[in-house]
Amino acid sequence: MSQAILLLVILLLYFLLLISISYFTGKDNSNETFFQANKSSPWYLVAFGMIGASLSGVTFISIPGVVGTSGMNQNFSYLQMVFGYLIGYMIIANVLMPIYYRYNVVSIYEYLKSRLGISAYKTGAGFFILSRLIGSAFRMYIVAMVMHHFIFSQFHFPFWITVLLSIFLIWVYTFRGGIKTIVITDVFQTLCMISSLVLTIFFLAQQFNTSLFGLFKVVIQSPYGKIFYFDTGWNDANYFFKQVLGGMLIALVMTGLDQDMMQKNLTCRNLKEAQLNMFSFSMLLFFVNLAFLVLGGALYLFAAQKGIEIPSRTDQFFPMIAFQYLSGLGSILFLLGLTASNYASADSALASLTTSFCIDFLNFKESKKEEQKKRKIRTVVHLIFSVLIFVLIVLFYFLNNDAVINKVFQFAGLTYGPLLGLFAFGILTRRTILYDKGVIVICLLSPILSYLINEYSKSLFYGFTFGNLLVALNGFITFTGLWLISDRSSR
Repeated sequence: MSQAILLLVILLLYFLLLISISYFTGKDNSNETFFQANKSSPWYLVAFGMIGASLSGVTFISIPGVVGTSGMNQNFSYLQMVFGYLIGYMIIANVLMPIYYRYNVVSIYEYLKSRLGISAYKTGAGFFILSRLIGSAFRMYIVAMVMHHFIFSQFHFPFWITVLLSIFLIWVYTFRGGIKTIVITDVFQTLCMISSLVLTIFFLAQQFNTSLFGLFKVVIQSPYGKIFYFDTGWNDANYFFKQVLGGMLIALVMTGLDQDMMQKNLTCRNLKEAQLNMFSFSMLLFFVNLAFLVLGGALYLFAAQKGIEIPSRTDQFFPMIAFQYLSGLGSILFLLGLTASNYASADSALASLTTSFCIDFLNFKESKKEEQKKRKIRTVVHLIFSVLIFVLIVLFYFLNNDAVINKVFQFAGLTYGPLLGLFAFGILTRRTILYDKGVIVICLLSPILSYLINEYSKSLFYGFTFGNLLVALNGFITFTGLWLISDRSSR
């Protein structure tokens, strides 16, 4: 049996297990099950499953690659950002979660409606849908390219067939049970991803004739093991305080203000369990990220030992080593981990897009339509978003211009800034918006101004670059604009 056939069989068996899980978890096809899992998810399952959902397939292949690069996140400096994540997760657990549970929201953007009005509500939800749609398509595109190159192209399938099959399989196991199914499948997929990660490190340790702990020591003591950058100053992307602050902001906006990540937390039975879930998740995520960095360092040391040429694009480094130098076992482990990390994030993205659109734009909570009719509408919305993701991925492929595609992804990331500004304004002030329609104008201008300032920041601010702090600038501009069109509340 050829390697491509073996990998395809493993991939199909993997999805068969996911579909089997969905069969048992999706028997109750109600909207409450799809959107909230009947608020009955055990916190420990949510915490463990969120690891896979927070680490996409792009993360799986990119974190090991950046260890040996120059510039931002070189060596283990990425761990500084992970420290920032921990701070951000604590703020989410102690500030945002109590708000979400107090307002009893299904979509977290319902809070904006209660606090700032309908325009802020629709704008926030709209920015999430735009960002998550483009972001999910971009991440799936990168992973689909890897899977197509090493598996499906061997059978002469066109790229669009690879993408269509991937999205169809996600739709099949999520369209009934929604978030209830995803909470369980995420546990399975996280287990697969972590098993793949640990076994790959163990396999590499054998190449160095050492143990897992021994390999950890070898990597830490190597040139790749530097973690802290305290003396480089704010102009350096790797400066400790800059990375920690950037990590905190990324955690806040891409977890705490993101319907995709928060929807799972809101399926817990109560606030206390949701907070326990967040605390546990943050600790687990720290060690998983550390393991990815150790893997990256080990891969670069392995390449140096074997005289392997490093590819110009570091996100191709891990796949190249796994498929070409770690034998059949290495390729199987890589495929398992890549598939698990990619689909754990993609399936929840699809469910959250469906949830946000149904709740925030189709007003499911206030609608008088029969439950059965709502279910049919929800299924159609789920299918439409699946098609949109498919179309975007294929467009990225035919566009075939990395610079343009990365700009599109960067634009999608800029939409988190207005969300930060909206939520910060609602939580930190008691002011009332006077000009409701002005909110959308401010939220549209903010990313544009942020982008322009960032482009010329080196000349404007004596060499300073925003990097991960761009979201702070974006949020500040939004906050300032909202202040100008508001007045002190009489509440």
